Amino acid sequence: MRLKSNVAIATVTAALLLTTMVAPAMAALSPQTVALQLGEEAGSGYYASYGQQVDLLPTVLSSIELPGDVFAFEAFVTDSDGVQKWLPITDYESITLENTNTVQPFAFRFGYEGTVSLADFSNVALTYPAQIRVEYKPFDLVTKKSESTTPTRTYSETETLNVVRNLSEKVAISTSGTVKHAGTKFKFQVSPNAGVGTIRVTVTKHGSKTLSYNVITDVDGAASQTLKLGAAHGTYKVTAKFLGNVWGVSSATAVKNVHANH
Repeated sequence: MRLKSNVAIATVTAALLLTTMVAPAMAALSPQTVALQLGEEAGSGYYASYGQQVDLLPTVLSSIELPGDVFAFEAFVTDSDGVQKWLPITDYESITLENTNTVQPFAFRFGYEGTVSLADFSNVALTYPAQIRVEYKPFDLVTKKSESTTPTRTYSETETLNVVRNLSEKVAISTSGTVKHAGTKFKFQVSPNAGVGTIRVTVTKHGSKTLSYNVITDVDGAASQTLKLGAAHGTYKVTAKFLGNVWGVSSATAVKNVHANH
């Protein structure tokens, strides 16, 4: 009887050990429920202006996040082949957890971040409103890899990033260095900042040909470019108008008079 009891105990113990070893792996093989929260809102979308920061917080609702788990953000965009598809947001590609249950919000700045790599290896900025989601790839304790190529990877619901457009813009004009007919360096600043956009610049003087230029601002709404004024001596009227973009409306026309003596 004692022998049978020992065998029974050993069998139960082995079964428990096997269950303990297999359970984490089985958990990794099961699809997980993942949520993506934007800022403090749990609703269906987030509205922000250019440069504003929003926290992207992914959460696994059906299990505890473990070291080795991977989160990757994706955007729904039109690829270089003209087909709409989900592609990785390169700013946040493959973020791996180092500790248990320690998912931190990922800061996202509207307009500054959000580059997507297309199939032809070109990079494009997100267009708005933008649809995003998070991919969760749990760490498999058996293979010692995150499940990036198996059905165990899971996606959150789709969230939308929306733009609050600046309803008023202005352009500041200044010169740098010596004012010259053949080339004067101008600096432009659009405010509030609306990121990359076009400023239409014109140079006029009575008796001289009107010159027009398109100047492109950078992510900080600034631009610096050397522009030709004309051949004649005297005062030139320089105007600048921001043409508007998704972040801000077109501006009023700014005017600056510059005098060229040589």
